[in-house]
Order: sequence, then C-alpha cells, then structure tokens
Amino acid sequence: MEITIQKAVLHILDTQVTAPVLSDLLIEQEEALIYLGSLAAKAWKSEEARGCELIEDSFFRQTDASRLERDFVAQTGELAQKWFDVMQVQPAIPAGDVAFLWLTIDGVEYFAAMKLNYKAGWVHYFEMHEEGTASNRIVRQETMLPAGTAKPDEAFFVAVQPLGSTVRILEKKYEIDGRKQAYLAHSVVGARPGMSPKEKLAAICEAAQEVNQQFYGSLGVEEPEVAAAVCEEYRSYRSQATQSLEEPEPAVPVAQLCEKLYGDLPHAKEAFEKELAQREIEMDEPMPMPSTGVRKLQKQSLRSSGGVEIKVPVSIYRDENEIQFIKNSDGTTSLLIKNILL
Repeated sequence: MEITIQKAVLHILDTQVTAPVLSDLLIEQEEALIYLGSLAAKAWKSEEARGCELIEDSFFRQTDASRLERDFVAQTGELAQKWFDVMQVQPAIPAGDVAFLWLTIDGVEYFAAMKLNYKAGWVHYFEMHEEGTASNRIVRQETMLPAGTAKPDEAFFVAVQPLGSTVRILEKKYEIDGRKQAYLAHSVVGARPGMSPKEKLAAICEAAQEVNQQFYGSLGVEEPEVAAAVCEEYRSYRSQATQSLEEPEPAVPVAQLCEKLYGDLPHAKEAFEKELAQREIEMDEPMPMPSTGVRKLQKQSLRSSGGVEIKVPVSIYRDENEIQFIKNSDGTTSLLIKNILL
C-alpha cells in the first residue's frame, strides 16, 4: 500500500469554545505529514471502514474536484464548520482536531479527513525562576493527539476522479438522541453507509446458517461447516500475501463459498443466493476477509443442556481421529473427544 500526501491542513474542533479554530495555511513539516500518512493508512485498512454512496444533498454534490483542489483550505474550512455545528448539538461527540488531506492511495486520488480525538497525557515542564533556580514539573495535557501507531476513531475518504466514485468511511458510535449511533456519514459527509467487511462476513455466515436450518434442520452441528469453509478461504487468501506491504490478490467471490457449501444441492444454492440478496450481497462480490471476524469463527462453541461449554477448532471439526459427533435416538447429539492429554 502506497500513500502520498499532496496537501494537508489541520482545523481545531474544540467544543469548549464557540467556534472552530480554522487554519489558513497548509501543514509543511515533513514529520507531521509522515505522522498523518501513518494514521491515514490505518484508517483506510480498518475492518470497520464501510463503503458508502453519496446522497443528493452531500457537501460533495455541491462542489467539484477542481474546486476542492484549488480552494482546498477554504473548502476544508466549510466542512470543518459543518462538523463543528454537529458536535455542538451532540455533546457526546468528543472534541478533537481534524486533519484534511489531499492524498494518493495506490495511484488513486482522494479527498480525506481524519478526526484526531484528544487524549489526556503527561509531559515534563521546565521552568526557570527569577532567583535563578530551575524546576522540572510534570504537567497534565488534555489535548494530546493520538500516537502515530494508533488508528483514528473517525475518518472518510472520497475519490476525486470522478468525485464520489468511491467513498470509504470509518465511524464511531456515540450517545446521540438517546441511543448509540454513528453520525459522520449522514450528518457530515452526506452519504448512505454500506456494510463494513466485518458486518458483511457476519451477514454471509448468517445467511448460510439460515439455509442450513432449512435443509438440515436444527441439528446444531452444521454451522461449523460454514466457519470451516470461511477459514479455509481466509488461509488461502492470506497465503498470497508477501512479507512486504503488498496486498494479496483479490479474494474469491462469495459464489465460491456457496459452491463449497452447497455444490451438489441446487435448491440450497438457490436459497443461499436469495438470503444474500435480502442482505444486499451479490454472489460475484469478493469474500470479505477481516482478520478479527475470521478469528472468531476459528473456534465453535458447543453447549450441553447442563451448561457445559466446549470450544472446538473448526480445523478438526470433521477429523474423526480427534472428535466424533454421535446422533442419539432422542434427537440430541453426543460429542466424543479423543486423544486427551491429562
């Protein structure tokens, strides 16, 4: 992944005061641009970031790419004011600085912004007194920015050629109007949010489980088949990655997972496609491969009626040398665990 920042400006959105503190000049320090580039990379690659679509009254529908680039500082000031106005009426949204960027990611130009929420911290403070003595104190700072290794809580990226062709938004939920909800997409950017990779993977697994219920009944032991298939695709996907920053090849389409699960069951395949369509997921879409989402699937929990819970790695789920599922006449299932080390 290659990121180059062409322009950057920082505006202060501190709701302790009555107006945003807007900068008139671009950031020039090379170290600061490297810092912002590191944060931008983490925001872009976040598994919580969603693909979105601009709506008609979006800020970006009222301007164009050439104006954004030409009047970068002024345009970012307008957007910062809009952001600040939202924060003023929603006190749960924390104060912070917003870095607006004109940057290139893997050859594609984006107009981007990252909200750098303040963190409290401690710094040393040297003071020389009139009588010639010196003192070193520890002072609490309330407006420290995130470390360069951190991921911003909120960010957005809007492709500029053509403007809005790709929109990627990382949001955080706050207590707004009595419930936890995100605000950045609809209140600031003016976009209709899609699903993040984690949400999409969960929706695909949910669709497969619905189909399993239809065609296998509530046996309870078929769900790990879905997890095992996803984990297998993930291992294949990650094995393509090099030790450098290069990304692996695009993931296989969802249709390949469908084939793996229901290859000889045409009715189940059709039902799976319908379940996906209800969740607005197409069969030719690439499988989302969020590492944290897949990690949760690597072990499946089985519970007995008496409250005993066992976690079984999906990698051995069908290995009869390790475990064996025994279907009882009363409809329950017993689990035989082999090769136990005491």
